[in-house]
Amino acid sequence: MKLDRAKLDRFFKSPDAALGALLFYGPDEGLAHELAGLAQRAVLGAGDDPFRLVELTPEQIDKDPPRLTDELNAISMLGGRRVVRVAQATNAIAEIISGAIAAMADGAALLIVEAGDIGSKKPLVQAFEAEKSRAGAFGCYHDGEAQLGTLIAQHLKAGGYGIARDALGYLSERLGGDRGVTRGELDKLMLYVGEPRREITLADALACIGDRAAFALDDLIGAAAEGDNFELDRNVARSAAEVEAIQLLRNAARHFLRLHQVVGRMAAGESFESAAGSLRPPVFFKHRGSLQRQARLWSPQRIGRALERLIEAEAQAMRNYALKDEIAQRALLEIAALARRDPARRSA
Repeated sequence: MKLDRAKLDRFFKSPDAALGALLFYGPDEGLAHELAGLAQRAVLGAGDDPFRLVELTPEQIDKDPPRLTDELNAISMLGGRRVVRVAQATNAIAEIISGAIAAMADGAALLIVEAGDIGSKKPLVQAFEAEKSRAGAFGCYHDGEAQLGTLIAQHLKAGGYGIARDALGYLSERLGGDRGVTRGELDKLMLYVGEPRREITLADALACIGDRAAFALDDLIGAAAEGDNFELDRNVARSAAEVEAIQLLRNAARHFLRLHQVVGRMAAGESFESAAGSLRPPVFFKHRGSLQRQARLWSPQRIGRALERLIEAEAQAMRNYALKDEIAQRALLEIAALARRDPARRSA
């Protein structure tokens, strides 16, 4: 079955013995690892009892398929439910895992499988979703702006630190590519601020946090929005390695929604400074010049067409996941062509 976060949270609080296998997969491998750890602790507690925890690699499972079934049905020497964990699983062992789930005794063990961005329609995911109650799959995707802001504030609060609103806005734009990386960056920030613990300011965040993926994303989207094919070509390869294609398209759509707000206010008579100042989170100071150039290039009508193209590209990328990078890059090239239209025909 497909799992949502509410079902997972209930399992973490009170593990259901009938649910014997969990798969955490998707582009946010840090989140997958975090949730797998929570599932393990829900069954074993804080300790890693060597008699109740077994960790297998995909290579071990592929080389000796019966071993997974044996481990899932083994009885702990000192009693208690066992946990079998498999990290970096691939679709190549989907059939073995499916057979082991079917053969496992109720309540004997919990199988926890972590996988990367393997695709939601692939055999490994289907093996877990096909089970109505015994197994479940949870897709781990990059945090959206709202979820990321909450995560940042909660993580810092747990460490004894507050955060200023502008610093939170800045971090929400910089982080989010991977849950594990985000938490690591926040830990680094707290170490940088040190003692006494206090509210983290924008100056602290600027001095400490510089996420490569976020900067690559800004450069790529900015080049497309300014119609700069040279910079677009220069940044495409770097961004493809740093940023997942669906995230790229969603961030580009969010950027054009913000640009639409600025252009609309300017059309109503506001200055650029006033229109840009209305954006939340605030525009990062290094990007204000680029945003002002874009506001001169784009009309509300053409921004609407760019948003339609981005939404269409995201749908295409979800349907044709193997071609997602090419689909995203083609969409940005088409948007760059829109930006290069004669400014005198802005409403066209």
